Order: sequence, then structure tokens, then C-alpha cells
Amino acid sequence: MIRKYKQEDEKKVLEIWLAASIQSHKFVSTEYWQKMVPVIKKYYLPNTDSFVFEDKRQIKAFMSIIDDKHIGALFVGPKFQNNKIGTKLVNFAKKRYPELTLKVFIKNAEAVRFYQKNGFKIIAEQLDEDTKEIELLMSWSLECKSGYQKRYPGDS
Repeated sequence: MIRKYKQEDEKKVLEIWLAASIQSHKFVSTEYWQKMVPVIKKYYLPNTDSFVFEDKRQIKAFMSIIDDKHIGALFVGPKFQNNKIGTKLVNFAKKRYPELTLKVFIKNAEAVRFYQKNGFKIIAEQLDEDTKEIELLMSWSLECKSGYQKRYPGDS
């Protein structure tokens, strides 16, 4: 079940965020992600529309939407990945928001493929100032249907 995030979900959501960030972003130091936990807690979660995926009273994933259109976070707990939970969260967002954007590191090829399979198009490439890593800006819209195209690190 997907439901609105509640304050009492904070500890589990932060655990998922940290574990999934470290697992999927091995090209960024673990210390960077650990240092970001208080920032996510204090500034990020209180200022987004966040939703959790809960199954059998266990939070397995969460998603945060910024300004009614930007997926600022979509993280599935490492034990629960590859079970279509991320797709369920994306489809949930698509039903509520007619346009969605997101940023994903180019080196996170699995996530890039996931978003492309879910209809997102790459619209820009930019440098993330904090990590000095290249990230892709991706977009999806009800009005724009895109085909799936493979994208790998280093592609132009």
C-alpha cells in the first residue's frame, strides 16, 4: 500500500535513504551520504510531499515530490529491490502529477534504465556541485510518450 508519509515514519525512511544511497552510489563516498542524513531530516522531508510503500506493516520504500513535479527521492530498501516497488511508486506519482522531472547520476546506470523504461526522457546533463559527478535531468509528461532507449555511462 502506498500512503502519505507521517512523522513517525522518519527513522525508517532515513534508514532506507542511507542504505539505498550507499548501495546505488558506490562512486560517491559513504561519508558523504552519512553527512547528508541530518540535512534530509531537517530540511528535505519536512518540505516535500512524501509517500511510503508499506507492506505487512513494514515500510519498504519511499518517494518525495518537490513543488508538485520533481521526484526528489525514490528509494527502495536494498532487501526489497527488483520487486516492482519502484515502478508502483512511479505509477502512483504519474496518476497524481501530469509532469514529472528528476535528477539521476549518469554512473547509476541501473536507475537510468529504470526511469527510461518508465517513460522518462533525458533532457539535460549537468554537474552536481556537491559530488562533482555528472547527473542527468529526466522528464516525463502525460503529453509526451517516449520510447525506451538504452543509455550507458559515457554515452552522449
